[in-house]
Formats: sequence, C-alpha cells, structure tokens
Amino acid sequence: MKIKIDKADSLFSKWIRNRDYWICKRCFTKYEEGSVGLHNSHFYSRSHENTRFDPNNCDALCFGCHRYFTSNPNEYREWKLKQLGEERFLNLQLEANLYHKKDRKFEIIKWQEALKVQKNLKLNMKRLKKK
Repeated sequence: MKIKIDKADSLFSKWIRNRDYWICKRCFTKYEEGSVGLHNSHFYSRSHENTRFDPNNCDALCFGCHRYFTSNPNEYREWKLKQLGEERFLNLQLEANLYHKKDRKFEIIKWQEALKVQKNLKLNMKRLKKK
C-alpha cells in the first residue's frame, strides 16, 4: 500500500534535505537544492506515525543509496545503529512501535517554522562569511 505524501510530509522532507546540506548521507554525493534525486529516507517507514516526523528516523539519501538500503535492511540497520549509537537507536525503535495520533495541522505549522529557522540560519551564516 502506497502512503500518501501530504503537505506536512513535503515540508519535513525539505527540512531533512536542508539539514543534510543536500548531500547523500551514504555516498556523500552533493545535489542541487530542490533536486528530486535526493530523497528523505525513513528508517522506520512512514506507516509508523510516531516516527514519521522524527529527524532521528530520517536521512537524505540519493535514489541509489535509498534503493540499496531498502534491498539490504540488515545493512541499513547497522548503518543507522552506528549513526545514532545504541541508546538513541533503541529509543527510536521503541518510539516506532508506540501509538501516535495523526495531527497534520500541527506538523505543517511545526515544519513551516523549522524551515524558517533553517533559512534564517543559512542567511546569518552567509553574512558571517562575508565579514
């Protein structure tokens, strides 16, 4: 069953790719901002509502690396465990298996604001580099 991508998903996906500087976290290929070649990969699928919008659950991955990890879940697990460390990984695993009611209005507001913060940080960094 394909899960619908709504506005909250799109905002969160953009936030993740911005957080990761539009670079694939596995192969380190750099993508132009807005590129469709870089995905927001969910370690626990989007069907797990409690971790659907959890930044610890997501990474920017290129199409090839995303497909590779989908085909090699044990390797994806080891990679994610190394990335997060055991405590954060186990916490993510617990969160993924807990119930969470959908609240898309809240998620839209939350990720719109988070994107504004990212944009302001990026502008401030550019200003500091000019000095």
